[in-house]
Amino acid sequence: MENRRHEQKNYEKKAVTIRRVAKVTAGGKRLRFSAMVVAGDKNGSVGIALGRGVDTRSAMEKAERRAAKNMKKIQVIGDTIPHEIRMKHGAAQVLLRPAKPGAGIIAGSASRTVLEMAGIQNVYCKQLGSNDIISNTYCTFNALMALRKDRVLKRMRIMQERIGLKEKMDEERKAQEAKRRKSQKNTGRDSRDNRGNNRGGGRGNNRNNINTNRNAVRKTTTKKK
Repeated sequence: MENRRHEQKNYEKKAVTIRRVAKVTAGGKRLRFSAMVVAGDKNGSVGIALGRGVDTRSAMEKAERRAAKNMKKIQVIGDTIPHEIRMKHGAAQVLLRPAKPGAGIIAGSASRTVLEMAGIQNVYCKQLGSNDIISNTYCTFNALMALRKDRVLKRMRIMQERIGLKEKMDEERKAQEAKRRKSQKNTGRDSRDNRGNNRGGGRGNNRNNINTNRNAVRKTTTKKK
């Protein structure tokens, strides 16, 4: 059971919006809170969900559980999307385009959160319809789910090179990190060894000097006698 919980929490979460909502009943208004959360592992898996509760904490927890349960794998190429796509959800409409390395995520707040949690690093996103946060979040998620990279990889050699470039950069980053940790470990050992040598060496030299002085004094006294 503990391992299952540990596996389920192998993701990051981020709240997109938290609102206070009211439901009119016969007894009066019933105030509650609504939260939208995006969950993702930043490696091609992302999920979104709405949660409601009597307070913000319960609403966030419900939304997080649902988002983690609804996480789905999207098709990406390296650090960007495979092709341009336009998606509509209600009154919201978004346009996604691949971007060159180093461009970053150029998007609005709602779309940016979904793209970041999915692990996409370079992409252009334009909101063409409504500015509603929830609608744009769903619209961006649906656009990512509609991506297909198989047909693109067959035709575009640049995208294949992009995948190889990202894998190479990841390997170089891991090698540099391992080298840095090894150098820090070695410097720590050297500093400890130097401290020990300085302490022990100083005492040994002082003792040798004292012994030589004593021997010299003894020799001079024996000669005088």
